[in-house]
Amino acid sequence: MLTSKKILIVEDCGELLNLLGEALALLGWETILAESGPEAMNKLELEYDLPSVVLLDMRTPVIGIKLAASLKAHPVYNNIPILAVSGQFRGLNRERCRAPGCDDCIPRPFEIPELETRLTKILAAERLKTIRATGPLNLDSNPRERRSRGAGRRRVA
Repeated sequence: MLTSKKILIVEDCGELLNLLGEALALLGWETILAESGPEAMNKLELEYDLPSVVLLDMRTPVIGIKLAASLKAHPVYNNIPILAVSGQFRGLNRERCRAPGCDDCIPRPFEIPELETRLTKILAAERLKTIRATGPLNLDSNPRERRSRGAGRRRVA
């Protein structure tokens, strides 16, 4: 279950990577920073607790799409939601972001509050998936529990 606020940020511009890392850390996120797809995969392998979300730069769509597809095909990382980021949204629309498995996309430039809102929505959606996957609780399946609630008891007058 995804409960932490841990994020893997994959951004090829070192200055922007550090800026995003610092901004999200100030908002309470634990950050993992990577400048490339291979570096991101290596850092994931070293993590004991997986990140709750991946923030993936799609500036070079081939690299971003390849990493997104690799994450979604991986047996351990395939459930980590991906938020794609691109400043070249004319050629990279939502459908092209979602094709390799990105859960949402945000165009550049963006404001940090907008990024925080998107990340919060992704976490909420993941929690909802987890709740739905567990199914409804069936309290009637345990006879002891039924009796403890008063079901089945008869009053004799």
